[in-house]
Amino acid sequence: MRIRKILVAVDPALPHGGTLRTAVQLATAAEAQIAVPWRDPQGVPAVEIVRAADRERADLIVLPRDPRNTLEGTVQRARVPCLVVAPGGAGLGRVLAAIDGGPDSGDVLGAARAIGQLPGSEVLSVRVERWSGCATASLASAGELSGRWGETAGSGTTTLSLADPVIVRQGDPVAEILNVVRDMGIELLVFGHHRGGPTNGQETGSIAARLLARAPCAVLTVPI
Repeated sequence: MRIRKILVAVDPALPHGGTLRTAVQLATAAEAQIAVPWRDPQGVPAVEIVRAADRERADLIVLPRDPRNTLEGTVQRARVPCLVVAPGGAGLGRVLAAIDGGPDSGDVLGAARAIGQLPGSEVLSVRVERWSGCATASLASAGELSGRWGETAGSGTTTLSLADPVIVRQGDPVAEILNVVRDMGIELLVFGHHRGGPTNGQETGSIAARLLARAPCAVLTVPI
């Protein structure tokens, strides 16, 4: 993911200075351009934002959490990642990528690194397994993205062969991801989001929607 142009989707009639400050911070670090979309007063805001992003060839959309319907509509339609910022702005000192080891995990981790490297952030990853027994936590490695697994005998956890650390937890994905966010002081949570919502009713879409609604920090949604 390379950031050359950022579309800032703020309503000038509302107090969204934190969103604009975050966009300017990222644009300065990435040496990227900033565009603010023109909106048709009669149009649907989410549709207008996505059309503007396509027209401007933006690599990233930055928008506030509210209005909620604009946020959700934009994230579902966007072809590029959406950075969702709380009213006070977003610190980006610690970034967490929520991955599942599937074919889209590399895109999610790549987006987290692309954003994280701009302000020199620390980038971590988390994977949640629905294993039986008591929930545990461990550090593994991003080698799972290449399919290279190595089990630790008798421990019930999995270690991976590459160097980048992955936090491995058991239990409900949303609850465990949010626990990591709180426990580790995460400022930006990155996860994949199906365009248009879940394509087949699978759980991934509902997990993304729940994270978008409940995350206490800024989020970056990556279209998959």
